[in-house]
Order: sequence, then C-alpha cells, then structure tokens
Amino acid sequence: MKNWTRFFAYVVPVIVVAVACLAQKLNKWEIQNAQIGPDLPIEVRAGSSYQAQAMYPVADGPLLPLHAAVTWSIAPAVKGISIDAKSGKISVDAGVPHGATTTVRASVSQVPRKLEAKLFVYRTEENPLVAHWYIDEKVACGKTGEMKVREQSGALARAIDWTFQVDRQFWISKGMGIGGGTVMYGSYEYDIGKTQIKLLPKWPQGKPTSSWKYVLADDGKKLLLQPLEPENGISPGCSFVLHQR
Repeated sequence: MKNWTRFFAYVVPVIVVAVACLAQKLNKWEIQNAQIGPDLPIEVRAGSSYQAQAMYPVADGPLLPLHAAVTWSIAPAVKGISIDAKSGKISVDAGVPHGATTTVRASVSQVPRKLEAKLFVYRTEENPLVAHWYIDEKVACGKTGEMKVREQSGALARAIDWTFQVDRQFWISKGMGIGGGTVMYGSYEYDIGKTQIKLLPKWPQGKPTSSWKYVLADDGKKLLLQPLEPENGISPGCSFVLHQR
C-alpha cells in the first residue's frame, strides 16, 4: 500500500502539470498566425501516413506546435483518406490515385477561425520528383559521375533547398534563417519517358524557362539534375546532386 501511495504521489502532479501545459493560454501572435503544419501543402504518398499539427511561426526559425486542444476533420470526404479527429494522423490507402486532393481542417481552442490546409496524394511511379530535396556541396561530372566541388556563382548554385510539389509547383530557396529566402519559384513539367524536366519560373520576373535531364539513384533518394542548356553556377557536363530530406 505504501508503494502505491508513493506511486500516486509522483504521477498525479505530473498529470496535473501536463494538462496545465496543454491548456495554457495562447498569445496574440500564436492566435493570429496559427496554421496547419509542418508542411504546406500537405503531400502524402499513397499507402503511407502523415502527422498534421497545429503550429505557429517564429522569427528566423521553424514552426512550433500550438499547446491547445485541436479537433481534426477532412472535407470533402475521399475514399481511402482518413484522419484521426484527436491526434491529426492522416492515413492514405495504397489504392488512392495520384493527384487525389481534399482539405484538412483543424478547430483549435482559443483560435476563432478554422485552420485549413490542402492535401495532395502522390504516387512515385506517377511522379518520382515530389519531395523536399537539399543540394550537395559537390556536383557529379562526366560519364563516371566524378564528384567535384560545386561553384558558388549564380543563384541556383547558392540555393540549399529544392521542392517539387504534387500540383507541379517548384520552389528553390537558400533555406531558413538569416540570409535565407526564395531564389526561384514557378511551375514545372516532366516527362518520365525522356527523364526530363522543364522549369517555368514565375519569379524572378523575366527568368527564362530551362530544361534539365534528371537521374534518380539510391531508390529515389538521390536526384541528379543536369541542365540541357548552359546554366550559371555549374560546369558543362555536370549535374547538381540533390538528396531527399
């Protein structure tokens, strides 16, 4: 009996503290900037799952979780896509087609508006480029793929992150934090048969369209992009090497 008394003496205060943390009052910034994260839009591979969260941004840093009660839902309903109303875990059946889309909704206590995020389903056999990628410090050159130090001239060479989305939008950035920011964004077209991709920039304005040859390696975890026209920041015959995050 003494052991149980000691057990409850330790556990009960911990539970009280945990509930108090979850119920803590949100500040004005968190309420005004609350969003669904950690990715926008949400992209889930068919046959896998994704953990959605209610979050808020901080200056020069990542999104942080909101400490508030959340109720999750999806609308319109799509066969094979479900979400746990309490945890926010999204499950997508293996048979859901590429490009299927719906909207994830979150009702958050203390936040007067309902949070929303677009959800897209993808299949790697339909589009193997969909992912967040980070660029290697070296480039692969020649038929042997010799790794050489990457030149730092040109915006693309200085970029860190490349993202290809299901809705055929792409983003290239210098990462987060001081000195970060978007280098280029727009839409893209791809041809699986020819293993080619075309970037159609929307920003910077006036940036010309560029065509690239791509090669996937390491079970799709590595992407080699070689420009089909001369490209600033990379030597002729060389490819940017990107790794999936």
